Amino acid sequence: MSAPQKPVNPKVRLKVIPAPSVGAVVSAPPVLIASTHTVDYTCGHCDAVLMHAEHGQVHNLVIHCVACGSYNTTDS
Repeated sequence: MSAPQKPVNPKVRLKVIPAPSVGAVVSAPPVLIASTHTVDYTCGHCDAVLMHAEHGQVHNLVIHCVACGSYNTTDS
């Protein structure tokens, strides 16, 4: 008997923005975890998973993707 498969989280692609000149920026991966068993927020350029969070949970956050160097915003 095979092990049960982990459910796949829905994915939301973040918006890529120019490198900010001011303000705080966090880097991922490793994946930022605001909530578990939620939505996978991915880099708008390379699709790497950057954050797990509920819809609408995180605002005004800029995430630097260390996989490709892009800057992503959690706001649309």
